[in-house]
Amino acid sequence: MAGLKILPPLEPGDLLLLDGGMSTQLSRYVTGVDEDPLWTARSLVEHPDKVEQCHMDFINAGARIILTDSYQISEQGFKDHLSLDSKATRDVIVKSVQIARTAVTKCGRPDNYILVGGSIGPYGACQHDGSEYTGDYIRNGSVTKDDLVKWHRPRIEALSKAVVDFMAVETQPTWQEAIAILDCIAEVDPVVPVWVTFTVKNETSLANGEMIKDAINHVMRHPLYGSGRIFALGVNCCSPKVITGALDSIRAVNRSLPLVVYPNSGEEWDGAERCWKGVPQVWDECVSDWLKRGTIIFGGCCRVDSDQVMQLRVSVAKALMKQLR
Repeated sequence: MAGLKILPPLEPGDLLLLDGGMSTQLSRYVTGVDEDPLWTARSLVEHPDKVEQCHMDFINAGARIILTDSYQISEQGFKDHLSLDSKATRDVIVKSVQIARTAVTKCGRPDNYILVGGSIGPYGACQHDGSEYTGDYIRNGSVTKDDLVKWHRPRIEALSKAVVDFMAVETQPTWQEAIAILDCIAEVDPVVPVWVTFTVKNETSLANGEMIKDAINHVMRHPLYGSGRIFALGVNCCSPKVITGALDSIRAVNRSLPLVVYPNSGEEWDGAERCWKGVPQVWDECVSDWLKRGTIIFGGCCRVDSDQVMQLRVSVAKALMKQLR
């Protein structure tokens, strides 16, 4: 898609591979990840070498963007399950960035060749009840916007202190939480770029039922968008089969920013039974459609490991060659 507005940290001509699901990759090395209320975050404390190895696996598979293992870190969670105080929790968040940077160095990649994004997952992810896929805590009014800003602030401050290349506001089930996070970023860091990705239930709706178009409009009205700090929009942590339609919904209201796509394998998470169900889907035929709509960052989320990221690299190359014919 021609005419995209390329903003830092992206550069003209970029077509980048993102990493895959940290939990899936980490499960190669650590048992019980999906059953853990801290999910992958516990390993930052107990198995930091394994987290580093996961980053290296993705880099060696071709990823030029890796996200920190901070998606499911919260002060309350670390207090309840690791007996860590606020300062210690923030130190772990800073450590998540350092581990990612070390992985880049150990893989021998040049400076600035790999972008390190600070992962900012939704409030629901840290409740360990699947509510990141529903946003029920917003719908039922149990959590306010002020609550969300206060809750997200420690992680955002720590990621800013550690100097990530950008912040990945990801897996957002509602526009309200995305805006609360953007407000917090604007208060904490005067320069860091941001991407915003939503999790969707179908081609037109976010996970909580709100319209994708409305969510994008809310993001576009935020001061960070007006100042050019939001450099990409997209979808993640959802079925591959709904992504093309979801991108069309984004494009209906925004035709200028690059898109980022990182779906799940196609299996679905059963929050009650704490397991994945279904079978993976083939992405090859979808990648070309995503590329045509202006996607320049491709990766994977849950149940997507480094082998699949390597396969995705081939799929993107094939789609690009087909488009250039």
